[in-house]
Amino acid sequence: MCGICGIIDFGEKIIQDERSATVQEQNAAIVHRGPDSAGFYSDTYCSLAMRRLSIIDLETGDQPFWNEDRTVCVFMNGEIYNYQELKSNLIELGHQFYSKSDTEVLVHLYEEYGESLSDKLIGMFAFCVYDISNETCIISRDRFGEKPLYYHYEDEVMTYSSEVNSLLQNHRIKRKLDHTSLEYYLTSAYVPEPLTLIEGVKILPAGKYLKIQKKSFEEKTYFSIHYKSNPKISNEQEAIEHIKPKLENAIRRQAVSDVPLGAFLSGGIDSSTICTLLQKEMNTPLNTFTVRFEESSYDESKIAKEVSEKIGSNHTEITVPNGQFSEEIFWKIIDHVGLPFPDSSAIPSYLLTKEISKHVKVAISGDGGDEIFAGYPVFGWWSELHKLTKIPNLLSNILRESASLGTNFINHNKLRQFNRALEASKYGDRGISYGISRLFLDSEYKKICNRGIDLTNNIFFEVPDNYNDLSDLRKSMYFRLRHNLRTDMLIKVDRMSMANSLEVRAPFLDSDLYEASLDISDDLLYKNNIGKKIIRSMMTESLPDSVFNHPKSGFSIPLHMYFNDEFKGLCQELIFENKTILELFDKEELHNVYRRGLSIKDKGRYTAYRSSHQLWSLLLLGGWIKRFSIEA
Repeated sequence: MCGICGIIDFGEKIIQDERSATVQEQNAAIVHRGPDSAGFYSDTYCSLAMRRLSIIDLETGDQPFWNEDRTVCVFMNGEIYNYQELKSNLIELGHQFYSKSDTEVLVHLYEEYGESLSDKLIGMFAFCVYDISNETCIISRDRFGEKPLYYHYEDEVMTYSSEVNSLLQNHRIKRKLDHTSLEYYLTSAYVPEPLTLIEGVKILPAGKYLKIQKKSFEEKTYFSIHYKSNPKISNEQEAIEHIKPKLENAIRRQAVSDVPLGAFLSGGIDSSTICTLLQKEMNTPLNTFTVRFEESSYDESKIAKEVSEKIGSNHTEITVPNGQFSEEIFWKIIDHVGLPFPDSSAIPSYLLTKEISKHVKVAISGDGGDEIFAGYPVFGWWSELHKLTKIPNLLSNILRESASLGTNFINHNKLRQFNRALEASKYGDRGISYGISRLFLDSEYKKICNRGIDLTNNIFFEVPDNYNDLSDLRKSMYFRLRHNLRTDMLIKVDRMSMANSLEVRAPFLDSDLYEASLDISDDLLYKNNIGKKIIRSMMTESLPDSVFNHPKSGFSIPLHMYFNDEFKGLCQELIFENKTILELFDKEELHNVYRRGLSIKDKGRYTAYRSSHQLWSLLLLGGWIKRFSIEA
């Protein structure tokens, strides 16, 4: 696990000494991602670097790695879980290895398979292969986007890094706000790949790679999310026999480590499943960690303790108080994400990973289970909303206006939910998921920005070729896996854990397991408002009943209970005294968002959750603009 960065300059636009110095500054900015050692290489065209968090092959695992005649080198962030199988095959083909590192397989794979090497990999990664002889660089990112790769390409100069702050150490990159991305950020709280909030700065989409040569810059796809129109396995026992070995193998692969290893144990189905199967692979008690919230509705620690006792793990409970707002963590989130990140669960994630890093260097998580095996309640809601898209436009408009008016006079959750359902359905079949996830609705966006929303070429509306042949369940799963997982969950996990020099692995995102999940019929995934049915059936005998019988709860904190005078003072500074924010938004509406955001009760069309997160998103935006000197 590392961080990587570099500047590729086949057009020789930057003096090598300047380029090398810039990349060294980039590398220093990601020291937290790899405090154990550093790697660097520079020549006429490229200056490349990395920071290393030593996990596998502690003695000889430093980068870069070279092929036999030193014509190809590689820098990688992440882990290749199938490296041992790949290494055995490459040795049979005549390749020589000089270490036990997983990274070394990449140079030999490139020699054998060229730019298609990513097809062979199972893991979480972002890497740069530099073919010196052919003056070619291949930069690739893993299938689901577990590891980040930001880049800027202009005038034949390619700058890349694992983090935005590091990327911007190249002062030739202008820090200008991207207004198209700002619209995405306000309406849905997140910006879809490949865009970022900085003009000209992109994130390499998951499952893609870049090929850079003189006067040539190509983005290519090696993996796309896909679903089958008619999954073949509908028998429960057959499905378990199909899925369980793949999950066990994924866990076995990801348990490989030369440093202490632990696991997140929340008490939910996903983490409990991972910990149970992982403990069976170990000869000693697994170190498990859970977070306990003082707010009881957010606390699953009792269930986690039951699971720990059943499997015999060495369990540690970390208490996160409701507490008060703290500027320290606010700025840490902005610094490490490098962009505004409105998911409030970043706060407990940071606190949890900070504590876990005192005990272990690697932690296994249950991330991805909901996306791969249909665990979110929204999957059931999607089908109901799809029915509303069939209502004629005129009637739909009347219903929306009536429901919206009604919520101003009747403070009732059911009416509020019906209003949101109608709002979401107006975007049609391909836009339901976008509608569900709205932060600022169309009317609210128009008020605060003094302009309407442009839905032309909306990335959230893009769908696979066989979309019309897919079930409602698979359509809604596609959006979650392509957008929510990448732009929310995985960013939070990577940035908050790496801020504390902790590697987090997610067996549910194993590519073999994902492919196996495509064969399972919908009824074995989600039925009667119950998700992950196949995982439930598979683990019934191994886990306490309480794991399956309690309501699903998220990891977000009750943000509306978190605000204090320090928070209000920061709002004044970063929103109402921020010249850029005042240029971008209507001042009166900013005050309305502020007043609603401080409310601790649902009122009218606004829930306390949505109101507080609208304010939180603006505060983060203001803080980011100030911290990174962003121009409007």
